[in-house]
Amino acid sequence: MLDEEIKKEIEKFNGLIDEEAARLLVMERMGKLTLPKISELEEGNASLYAKVESISKKRKMVKAVVGDETGHCLINFWHHNIAIARYIEEGNVIKVANAWVKNGKCGKEINVGKFGMVEKVDRKIETKIEFGIKNGIFSLRGTLQKIFPTQVYIGNEEHFIRKIIVNLYEIYLLDERAKDIQNFREGEEVVLLWLCKKNGRIYANETSKVMKAEEWRK
Repeated sequence: MLDEEIKKEIEKFNGLIDEEAARLLVMERMGKLTLPKISELEEGNASLYAKVESISKKRKMVKAVVGDETGHCLINFWHHNIAIARYIEEGNVIKVANAWVKNGKCGKEINVGKFGMVEKVDRKIETKIEFGIKNGIFSLRGTLQKIFPTQVYIGNEEHFIRKIIVNLYEIYLLDERAKDIQNFREGEEVVLLWLCKKNGRIYANETSKVMKAEEWRK
């Protein structure tokens, strides 16, 4: 019976998932397998449920920040999953199967590739955000003490970068995030979500969010 269910699962996804991914999905549905939480992920293959907190669809590859009750991390969608991910919105809960996890510059990264799959599911996941610098992606809240002029870098593509200082931390806002800060004034309270520290610098990129403190959790 299990083999038949696995075969049906593979057919359901038009052969885009392998036998191992199908086995995990079937066993989880039958209640014989508990999928790990984000804090439990280790390098290697993984399947999990997660809530999409932020998503960027502007490049050829779709990437997002996902979370659950235990934490947050980045997720990258590849191959056929790119088209599927373009229909995913912030707030959706997704099931990911047969992905692979690696430790990147911004902590754990989930990659959903050729033999992985993603789908939206009707499930509720409560996430929480703790402010403060830590390994992986993190969030900060504080006073916007200084806004520096925008710098433009022209190469194969045009990029913008703008430095700000929040609670004595230097933070570099990239591209769209550099534009977001135009509506802020020094002295205002600001919330910065999904930052990443690389080579000693803190960056806000396409999956980060910049908002005024009064807009936070409205």
